[in-house]
Amino acid sequence: MAIVMGVALFSGCSMNWNFWSQKAPEPAKQEAKAADVRFKLQPTVLMYELDIADRPYKNMGEVSASVTKLNPWGDEPKQADVEAKLKEEALKKGADALIFVRYEKLGVSWNRLNGIEGKAQAVKFTHY
Repeated sequence: MAIVMGVALFSGCSMNWNFWSQKAPEPAKQEAKAADVRFKLQPTVLMYELDIADRPYKNMGEVSASVTKLNPWGDEPKQADVEAKLKEEALKKGADALIFVRYEKLGVSWNRLNGIEGKAQAVKFTHY
């Protein structure tokens, strides 16, 4: 019995020789990678109600988004939700800003109770 346990003990150690030769990861590099992910700059889209006169830009086209309330128990649509959707659409087009931003309340229809629609012109700055 002692021979069987000795063989099992020594054969188990000899199988894991690669485990001891591996190097442990350096913690400083892991912390640096985590910091890069945490503080990565998110692209922002500027919003203006009127035209921009102090910077040249290229028009990228119109973007629109809407938030609707479909049932009486849902939350009321908010302008901030429409702004977030407009910014998402502008980022998809590669725009830096939205100009001539306007909002319109949507009335009752056969498929919604109420809502808010936003429209704007997406622009890309040619000089910063």
